[in-house]
Amino acid sequence: MLASVDEIKGQVFDYIIIGALFFETTGLVLASRLSENPSASVLVLEAGGAHIGDNALLVPQRRWLYLGNAEYDWGFKTETQHHAKDRIFTWPRGKGLGGSSAINHLLWNKPARQHIEAWGALGNDGWTWEKFQTYSKKSERFVKPDHDTDVLTYDVTLHGEHGAVVTSFPPVISNLEADFRKAMEAHNIPTIQDPFSGESRGTSPSLSTLDPTTHHRAYATNMYYQPIAGRTNLKVLVNAYVTDIITTEVNGLIAATGVRFVESDNTYTANVTGEVCLTAGAIMSPKILEMSGIGDSAVLERAGIEVKLDLPGVGMNVQEHLYSGVTFELTDHFVGEQEVNTFDSLATNPGLQQELHASGKGSLNLNTVDIAFVALADISPELDAKVIAALQSEEKDAGLAAQYKIQAEHLREKVPSLEIILGPGPAKPPPQGWDASKKHISLCFAINCPLSRGTIHVASKDSLAIDPHVFENRFDLDTMVELVKFCRRLAQTPPLKGEGEGRLKEIHPGPDCQDDADIAEWIRNNVTTTFHTASSCSMLPKELNGVVDSQLKVWGTHNIRVADLSVIPLHVGSHTQSVAYALAEQAADIIKAHNEK
Repeated sequence: MLASVDEIKGQVFDYIIIGALFFETTGLVLASRLSENPSASVLVLEAGGAHIGDNALLVPQRRWLYLGNAEYDWGFKTETQHHAKDRIFTWPRGKGLGGSSAINHLLWNKPARQHIEAWGALGNDGWTWEKFQTYSKKSERFVKPDHDTDVLTYDVTLHGEHGAVVTSFPPVISNLEADFRKAMEAHNIPTIQDPFSGESRGTSPSLSTLDPTTHHRAYATNMYYQPIAGRTNLKVLVNAYVTDIITTEVNGLIAATGVRFVESDNTYTANVTGEVCLTAGAIMSPKILEMSGIGDSAVLERAGIEVKLDLPGVGMNVQEHLYSGVTFELTDHFVGEQEVNTFDSLATNPGLQQELHASGKGSLNLNTVDIAFVALADISPELDAKVIAALQSEEKDAGLAAQYKIQAEHLREKVPSLEIILGPGPAKPPPQGWDASKKHISLCFAINCPLSRGTIHVASKDSLAIDPHVFENRFDLDTMVELVKFCRRLAQTPPLKGEGEGRLKEIHPGPDCQDDADIAEWIRNNVTTTFHTASSCSMLPKELNGVVDSQLKVWGTHNIRVADLSVIPLHVGSHTQSVAYALAEQAADIIKAHNEK
């Protein structure tokens, strides 16, 4: 239950879960599972507010209410990105109970089998596709669609039916999906019924975390926490910003004895006899470790932090999905007799959309459906061959070499590392402004398995340096250039093209941006991310710059684990929401098995 600081300060708990931000989602999963044992006392420390029952979060697609709003969004800034026109990127992260599951774009899909198997191949026993499927199903409560069943295809055997998180298809779709799929098929990209089998290369409909009975967001707070909030052995303290983990040395290992946190400008301590579980996400988990004296000794010394445990991998190996989109004005708003639905009306007539929401109609109930997960060879065999050759010849440290070896294998095997999204709206506001008579779509695209690697480190006790090293490996930029060119070819492919001269009038980047150099310049100026940061506390052998072992325990510690997307050693070719929930479910079983011995 939500607790007061007086109930927490100085008290002793079996488990303290530190959930500060992006996929603090995982923290509430752990809290739910670990508190199933009534004799285990569990404390969750959340840096943001509770926001329970807050319609700004529950009603989907109203991003203007929370992105950039300090009540809901931490609004991190990166370091200057020298390979992206010296831009500083803004990275939104959910500020409150449920973390970024409260502000994400709702999409629920899964990576290819090979992406999960790669974790095991990098030295992590027990991390397999079969286990991932088991734990993903455990987290999911799939609701079958009752509309557009020719488009919204699925295989019920691949989905969970009794899990916590409701997944469903959105009540409103764009109606361009069939044409998009046929155009992709013309480029030898197959349409697949359901990508949850682990064979994800192709175009398929994506689920959303939407409750079809309420048309509200389904996220960690209302799916995992609220149903069990009355457990007396579970305490959740919000607005409690963790500064560091208190440790001592026991038999040559670092042991956590408590957690220090700030609430209302006062500093308190909560004590632990069992384990401290970091679920603060790929930005904050490495920061909290470093603030606790666990990390690269050179980084800690520069920041004036006492070194408790020299662990150079902390804050390294950062990987992030890169994203942009080619935007088109629709010159024909119909597909046959069906009107094309887009997000434009959220800007041109928001009041009407709010009125329509409760009935399951209107643009607030619209979401992206069709996503094509493709391999680099599908869009540019020439670049694919160049990248494979480079990965085999570049000199690198042992940890990165092991990752690049797998990435080269994936390229050769056409494991999907890219995505192309049929976006029912402009990727950025139209340059001429919003016009109620106009509609837009975007062919958005992302690289999900980048070759660049970034860092996240404390710069001092009061500052954090987030440096994703965007486009440091030139092949990431080259790949995005090829994605733009492919999306343009796709837009000119029937039936997506439409009749005659076509129905897709490109407005961004526009017809003046044609050769590869111009496209690369446009990308540097416009690329953003899908906010799927991972790998800053990688699950790898220590000699490969690992931070946690296969049991998610921080190397060299007795009772500190990390259970969020920061532990993924090699990024996945999908959106990360389902991955975070499955990871947390598996982490809970690992922790329970260890403490039941």
